[in-house]
Amino acid sequence: MLSSKASMRTYGRIVCAVAALLSAACSTAPERRDAPQACVPVAATGGGTGAGPWGFDPSLSASLAPAIPAHDVPLTGTRVAGVTATGAPLDQGAPVGTTAPTSEAPKATKAERRSLFLPDPDAYDIVSAGRGLSLHKPMFLLPYTYSPAYDGREAEVMFQLSFKQRLFGIPLYAAYSQKSFWQAYNTHDSSPFRETDYNPELFYRYIPADRERWYHLGADVGFEHESNGMALPNSRSWNRFYAAIFQAEGDHLIYWKWWYRLPENDSIPATDPQRDDNPHIGTYYGYSELTYEQQMFGRQLLRAMVRYNPVTGKGAVNLQYTIPNKPSDPDFFWMLYMWQGYGEDLLNYNRSIFRIGVGVSLAR
Repeated sequence: MLSSKASMRTYGRIVCAVAALLSAACSTAPERRDAPQACVPVAATGGGTGAGPWGFDPSLSASLAPAIPAHDVPLTGTRVAGVTATGAPLDQGAPVGTTAPTSEAPKATKAERRSLFLPDPDAYDIVSAGRGLSLHKPMFLLPYTYSPAYDGREAEVMFQLSFKQRLFGIPLYAAYSQKSFWQAYNTHDSSPFRETDYNPELFYRYIPADRERWYHLGADVGFEHESNGMALPNSRSWNRFYAAIFQAEGDHLIYWKWWYRLPENDSIPATDPQRDDNPHIGTYYGYSELTYEQQMFGRQLLRAMVRYNPVTGKGAVNLQYTIPNKPSDPDFFWMLYMWQGYGEDLLNYNRSIFRIGVGVSLAR
């Protein structure tokens, strides 16, 4: 009888202990508490387990700081920018039960405000050395351009596409660029494309491993073809080998390109497709062009291209000014465009053209 009563007392104690355990567990279970107060697992020590309910020690939860979400990481092309702000580190204590404010957007830090006036590291696509498919020359859309050189057809839409593909895991690139002139406002002639120039090329890019030692210099060597795809007598095309040296450092880029045109036969009849379509193109284009890009006022960019033949005194100047649509992580760039001189398009390579335009740039 005594043993039976002792057994009942033992069972009663077990039931009470289980009830107390379940009550404590419900109050300390991680899913029932705020994230900063989640229980922390602890290892058993020689003096005992030292663990609270569920194998966690709730006394350590006070050492965790409130969880403050980090800003999204912005992506620029294939590059990943750094996190602009992070939550408090876990080794800094904070009062239990405090939470991060959710009603107000996080304020820009001093470093963020300063970054709006620093050079854009992604501004020089023409000398980038990315893997796979990447940008090449400027890409833009000008919904309105004006040139008095075309009687009754002064207004045109103009756009350019350009990209390159790295080959065989080495800095050998196949590139393609296309520039089009669209008579979108010439409804009398059904808004035709006046001309499209096609420019495929193959080139090798060398960039020294120690760029600081070599003053951020690099070089390109390649071959390119350019034509407008028209039938005679408006057909224009030429082939050339070229070499270029460039320097891209901080807020500026210098790109100097020289070329040699492969000769074509200009003695055969003008109706023969094998004849040289533009035998005097060197007279107007010269044999080199210099491009200079300068970042200013933060991430605004001025791009100037100059061609000049000192023998004939003919050449061209092209200015492009781009402004980001927003100061940080822009989606596109507002663009102002100006051309003066020869060779804006192949069809009229021997005519001096003045043009101004406005639009947007997707890559510069």
